[in-house]
Amino acid sequence: MSSSFPPSLYEIVTPRLVIRNAIPSDAKTLARILSSPENMPYQRGHGSISIDGMLRRIANWNKMASDGSNAFLAIVLRETGEPIGTGGFNCFELHPGGADTPAPEPSVDPQSSAASGGSPYLTDIGVMLDHPLWRRGYATEALCASIDFAFTELKCQLIRLETDIENEPWRALMRSLGLGDLEESGVASYDGTTGWLYKIDVETWETTKTNMKASGKWPL
Repeated sequence: MSSSFPPSLYEIVTPRLVIRNAIPSDAKTLARILSSPENMPYQRGHGSISIDGMLRRIANWNKMASDGSNAFLAIVLRETGEPIGTGGFNCFELHPGGADTPAPEPSVDPQSSAASGGSPYLTDIGVMLDHPLWRRGYATEALCASIDFAFTELKCQLIRLETDIENEPWRALMRSLGLGDLEESGVASYDGTTGWLYKIDVETWETTKTNMKASGKWPL
């Protein structure tokens, strides 16, 4: 894939998953996943989403991705194409200094990286999976692939991860990746409450990858 930003389409392929732009045939399954409170126990859910509502949301996601504002993507099983969650890049910030500013889900921004003709300085990565598929290593696989893609393809310099202050499973995931030492409390960009934040630069990520490979934990 070309490193020009924004990509015309997103497709991140891992041994078991594909992280890609959502398509209309995903709508029924994604509506169910996003409507399930069990899938987001630490955040306010989306409420009940109809298939038509999900189709509108998918169209909006893809427009924002093509504009370079963000990239909300579907996570699907590589073998079957079945959606099992959502992930992607919650924002793109062109310059240092905006990483700690809480903001709602962004709309098209004329100051986005795409409008300014450059690669983003920072992105914020998220992963949400259907709860029956938790504890199978899919979150590790999706997160590692998304971080790698952000650094190698999108040419980001800094990656931010955030979670609710009560989300112990996410904190355990960060420790399992070797990122626990990066944890700090701060204001979460998605709702303005206090949460756990992790900021990863390229050098830290390369060290993390090396350590995961040495310990047999690297999923890609």
